Amino acid sequence: MTRIKTERLFNKSGFSLLEFTLALAIIAALISVLIPKLNGLQDDAHQASVQLTANSLRSAVNLTHSFWQSQGSKNQSALLKGFGRGNILMGKKGWPVDAISLNVDDVKAASTRSPRNSSTCIRLWNGLLKDSAPKVAKVAEDINVTTNVAYFVQFTKGICRYRYRLTQDELRIDYDLATGRVIPIF
Repeated sequence: MTRIKTERLFNKSGFSLLEFTLALAIIAALISVLIPKLNGLQDDAHQASVQLTANSLRSAVNLTHSFWQSQGSKNQSALLKGFGRGNILMGKKGWPVDAISLNVDDVKAASTRSPRNSSTCIRLWNGLLKDSAPKVAKVAEDINVTTNVAYFVQFTKGICRYRYRLTQDELRIDYDLATGRVIPIF
């Protein structure tokens, strides 16, 4: 019997320097292609989060408006008790304008009281949405307090503006107190 000699293609000591360099070059090329794609996916995820939150807010606003109409309230303020996490004060056009804890007798006083501000927007957010809603805070609050806050609130000309703070993009949700429009802006 004769033996057939075979030579190994690789050294017993492992990869050669050339093989190692090629492997590193391939890995670097894959990483340079995948990182921008992952960043794009992260941006899409943030945008989807804002869109879902806007849809939840819009649904709550429309539900309160429908309930206001079903009560026969026309051109008058009304208090919807126990909706969401609070009592929702409806404006004369039937859209939520505040979330407060008042008696029905105090509705007229509440609808004419202090001007609307960022605190009104925070109360509305917490009153209309459930416990799983993202946290909101005023822009001027201390950053240490707002580390778990997803949205900063501003009130401008009758519009509650909820700015998404987890990205550098200008993602936000606008809620118009007069018309009930909820608009996500990307």
